[in-house]
Amino acid sequence: MKYDKVFTYLIKTTCTIAPSMAEPFIFPKIHSFPPLYTKQPNLTVQEKQLESWSDLILNYCQHYRVTSLSQAGLPLTSQNSQLKLDQLPSIFENKSIDRQVNDEFKSIIFKYLVNKLHKAEYINVKKKDEGIFVWWKPLLEWASCLYNHMNDTGQTGTVFTIFELTSSNELGLPESLRNIDSSVMIRILRSMVKQGRTQLIMEDGEIGGVKFI
Repeated sequence: MKYDKVFTYLIKTTCTIAPSMAEPFIFPKIHSFPPLYTKQPNLTVQEKQLESWSDLILNYCQHYRVTSLSQAGLPLTSQNSQLKLDQLPSIFENKSIDRQVNDEFKSIIFKYLVNKLHKAEYINVKKKDEGIFVWWKPLLEWASCLYNHMNDTGQTGTVFTIFELTSSNELGLPESLRNIDSSVMIRILRSMVKQGRTQLIMEDGEIGGVKFI
């Protein structure tokens, strides 16, 4: 069976795993397919590879609620404060078949996630080796959820600090908004500024406070 047919078959037979923080992530069958780890010269096959890696990364990050990855594909931040990030299984390596993705192909995969799918964003556009934010939930969905909570609980018009929005339990945030890393929260808030839903209060070049309008 040729690579393109194998990729198509494995993608179709991969079951969607419901996110569960209590159980380890179950890698799809294609993660044990050796050619997946090497960039294929045929562009059609390579597109299927990139689709497969993108789906795998998004499902993995959603499962563990990981919000950013290093350039090596290692989790940097997660909403699950109970996780030991350095003990999570590697995305780009499968020791059972002695395969791993090289740095060049990792960069191509991340670029596909960022520029083609718009499911990720470079942490620092000028220093792409710092990794990516992974939007397994659309950024605007995070923003709407946060704004709706603030509006529904009568907290619009009040100034909050980034610390309060990310580390305090006093705001009564729903589970989906708790323990968000400050760098991720800032991305969410900046998207809300564009919508006219928040005002950022700057102090010495830093965000000193946030007001929901």
